Amino acid sequence: MRPIAFALTLLVLTAGCETSTDPFLFGIGGSGGGAITQAQATGDWSFTVTQSNGTACSTGALADGSVLTAHLDVGTDGTVNSSTSSWRSPSGIVFPLAGAVGLSDGHTDLHLSGGSGSGTGMELIGTTSATSTFTGTLSDPDPGLFPMFGSGVCQYTTAGAKA
Repeated sequence: MRPIAFALTLLVLTAGCETSTDPFLFGIGGSGGGAITQAQATGDWSFTVTQSNGTACSTGALADGSVLTAHLDVGTDGTVNSSTSSWRSPSGIVFPLAGAVGLSDGHTDLHLSGGSGSGTGMELIGTTSATSTFTGTLSDPDPGLFPMFGSGVCQYTTAGAKA
């Protein structure tokens, strides 16, 4: 009888972990902030950036408080439709965007391209929430590409909101 009770207890505890939205169960870090729907992720977003590595950013890097806007068209599997999604630089130029939003946990990984053949781009990684907010980090450049702004590597903390 004891082995059956033990097995049932483990089953109940495991089921509780699998349905929890807490990314820090038992002190183990998670990668997201809770489930988000396709409709909550799709739409127009604005992202405000703040340099996070101080003087390491080169001349021409995005200034603190710069806002990047984006239109995300997210599919039912969380993949961003790159043909209908885009981002806009602070100067107003529209560029392509690709990536994914984890609908089960809000983990977001977006690649902001400098356009076909440019070899430039940035990566935006963080968490999109069901309350229409985003927190994360913008890296310029995206690994393997050239910087969009400035001439060196620059990291930005990023806060976003859906319009």
